[in-house]
Amino acid sequence: MAASSQIPQLGPATALVQLLQEHRHLAPATWRIDRDGLLSATVAFNADFDVRPAMAAYAEALGAVLHEQPVSSAGEERMTFHVFAKWRDVQVNVWASCSAAAAGSAVAA
Repeated sequence: MAASSQIPQLGPATALVQLLQEHRHLAPATWRIDRDGLLSATVAFNADFDVRPAMAAYAEALGAVLHEQPVSSAGEERMTFHVFAKWRDVQVNVWASCSAAAAGSAVAA
């Protein structure tokens, strides 16, 4: 049995190093690898600037689609952005959110 199949985090850790080396233009993020090997990142949480360009860059680098979702909670309107991809045989989830006003969006009532 190969070492990487015994250690689920090894493949995602290697993929993360490759992603960051090959795409140095990507926005900084907080990265996590869960015990099953899912690689995930938070680029921004409820930022006051439009995170769409940063998330579009992640989508392009990972060869994935950028998903946008309006969210309204307790009168606060936000936009969330997700990129779900399989990159170098690793499941990757990149997430960010910002105020709807910063994204130039209005959440439907």
